[in-house]
Amino acid sequence: METLGERIRRLRKERKMTLQELAGEKMSKGMLSLIENNKAKPSMESLSHIAAQLNVPASDLLEESSREELRELLDQAEEYASVRALDEGAKEAREHLVRLIGPYVGRMGGGYESGRLLEMYGRSLHHLEEDGWEEPINRAAAIYDSLNIVPRRAAIGMFRAQLLFAQHRYAESLETLIRERAALEENGLFIEPMTRLDFDYLQAALLYAVGKTEEAVSVMERALAFSRENDLYYHMSDWYRLASVHALMAGMEDEYGHYRKKIRQYAEFADDKETAGFLTFLDVHELNSFRNDYEEAYRRIQEWPDDPEQAMPNPLNSPYKSLETGKALSGLGRHQEALEALDRALVPREYIHHPIDLSIFMEGEAYKAESLWAAGETGKALSLIRDVQERIAPLPRTPYKDRVEQVHERLTAK
Repeated sequence: METLGERIRRLRKERKMTLQELAGEKMSKGMLSLIENNKAKPSMESLSHIAAQLNVPASDLLEESSREELRELLDQAEEYASVRALDEGAKEAREHLVRLIGPYVGRMGGGYESGRLLEMYGRSLHHLEEDGWEEPINRAAAIYDSLNIVPRRAAIGMFRAQLLFAQHRYAESLETLIRERAALEENGLFIEPMTRLDFDYLQAALLYAVGKTEEAVSVMERALAFSRENDLYYHMSDWYRLASVHALMAGMEDEYGHYRKKIRQYAEFADDKETAGFLTFLDVHELNSFRNDYEEAYRRIQEWPDDPEQAMPNPLNSPYKSLETGKALSGLGRHQEALEALDRALVPREYIHHPIDLSIFMEGEAYKAESLWAAGETGKALSLIRDVQERIAPLPRTPYKDRVEQVHERLTAK
């Protein structure tokens, strides 16, 4: 790593300047020599003079790592940061980022490169469940604020809200998101369309999480109108999924049919296998949880592609097929098979935190309790349904919660 003096000397020689030429009239050649040999530290006035003589930002001299070095480091780091949390090798990528950026953390300045590297470093530490992630995240936010880099500053605001969301502190998460967004809007900064839609989507999801359904629908409708006005397809699949599940839970058949059609159109238009796979799940889910047509649901499940790339490519979706299979088999009275399927429907707890998603899995546990009871394992059935009832009690009212409460009342009354 270059020292401040070494960097000044290197930049001076790159520009073929003598000590006297760099010193100019505002400082002595001898003092400059001491600075270059790390035997003296320049005052801020001297540092500004040296930077002006070298025609570089003073921040480049203050950074123990030059901007050029940081740009090269950032190019390497972005490759590892592009590995998503669900991708194979995600942990290894985060570990590599920490090792790569760590030695530079104390040497960062106030440029974009420093902010982005600090952000990636802090996020990686958090994903690895290591201490000390808050300080680099806060430093990155301060840099983005000073430079008015809105998309990245917004990303940190959403990250802060998502941290609380993952702890199931839904009201605090919503408050944090609204506060972070308001801070940007009150400063009169332009929020680009995709960042705006990111805020809207997370806000709608959090409003659903705290049971503020009407507000969530309002945000969703506003975002969809904005997308149409600006010819944007960003988050379009997510919005239609959110809207379809809401309509299904609310018993709004016309709206549900409308959004289901939109999902299919989008999947075909974008050739989006993930969205098409969600539609397959949604159809089976409706048959099981809302129509109790277990025979048709099981028939549809047999048509569900075995190849995950054709069904639901996202690894998060793999438990859902087992969940719906178990519910259909339980409803058909094939309880031993149901229990085997439901045992495979494990909630990926590190990723699923929304109360609606959690309630869907808890409804599956209610089916499991019924099959345990039918199989003669009454003790396990009671223990399970009591546990599920306790866990779902603080969550918003949904048909899934109603189902859990009904099963709890029926089994505990026997």
